[in-house]
Amino acid sequence: MRFARLLPLVLAPLALASPEPAPRPNPVAAPAPDGTGLISELPSILSGAKELLSEDTIKDLDVIITGAAKLLSSKNIDILQDILTNAHGLLTKDFVDNTTTLIGDATPLVEDVSKLLGGVLGSL
Repeated sequence: MRFARLLPLVLAPLALASPEPAPRPNPVAAPAPDGTGLISELPSILSGAKELLSEDTIKDLDVIITGAAKLLSSKNIDILQDILTNAHGLLTKDFVDNTTTLIGDATPLVEDVSKLLGGVLGSL
């Protein structure tokens, strides 16, 4: 029974002891090697951006954005959605394959009719 009373006294120092703290990582990153990475490529990146920001490019972008704004106006969204829905339903793989075959079969016929019309018109 005495041992049961002494057990908490023996274990208390062990419970209060803290393990040795782990070494802390160095918060400062190692310096990048000279002449490598994004910093060394910065002059070429900036020269490319200079070409992108020319007056002509800015004017072209203005035309594109103005046109897109008109095209994507609220009154056109429903129309465009209908067009895309119909195109999606129409342009199935079977339809495209059949149309390609039809055009391939009709090409020689169109060439023959063209020659025939050329001959008829040439004889007039």
